[in-house]
Amino acid sequence: MAKKKKRRVNKIFKTLFIILVLVFILYIFPCYILDIRIKNIYIKNNNILTDKQIIEIANLKDYPNYYKTNTFKIKKDLMNNPYIKDCKVYKGLFNKITIDITENKILFIRLDTKKIVFENKKEIDYDKELLNVPYLINYVPDTKYNILIDKLNKIDKEVLYKVSEIKYDPNKYDEDRFLLYMNDDNYVYVTLTKMNLLNKYNEAITKVEGKKGTLYLDSGNYFEIRK
Repeated sequence: MAKKKKRRVNKIFKTLFIILVLVFILYIFPCYILDIRIKNIYIKNNNILTDKQIIEIANLKDYPNYYKTNTFKIKKDLMNNPYIKDCKVYKGLFNKITIDITENKILFIRLDTKKIVFENKKEIDYDKELLNVPYLINYVPDTKYNILIDKLNKIDKEVLYKVSEIKYDPNKYDEDRFLLYMNDDNYVYVTLTKMNLLNKYNEAITKVEGKKGTLYLDSGNYFEIRK
């Protein structure tokens, strides 16, 4: 009976020993003995930040050891950047890292303060070599300014980034009027209450067949060709 018990104990120890050896071979040995580095880093859905900038923010520029790289640490480093709203980090086969970025939407750059204004109303200093987004070129009263941010948040990026400059341009009929200078050399007059009509800009411009002029969305919704 004692011999059977001893054999059983020996069998358990042997099994534990084999498990420890496998753990060492599969995890500890590659991680600490072999310098198996990240081979490829794939960045997805970034438009503002470059791949190089994201890799540097994530502290991956030296392509560190693949097994020692912690995806939660990468995400934490990336989420500290104001341009990044969310991100997902995956480890893949053959030492591959994939980073899927969701960027904070940039609404405009304020010329008076030299600040970038995000969709969440946060503002940071402007790096002129980083962006190509609308400029707010003059002062807007606080009551109008907050509404402007809310309205621009609802404009598609594809349309918003066709705007070169935003000017607060009230007249005696409407204190909510803005003039937008477009990158395609057209102008748009629009009010805060009708700002959503800007999402139909591409459709409206297609109808004028390449002619340049002013699109009046503030009243009448018509296009006046420039002479």
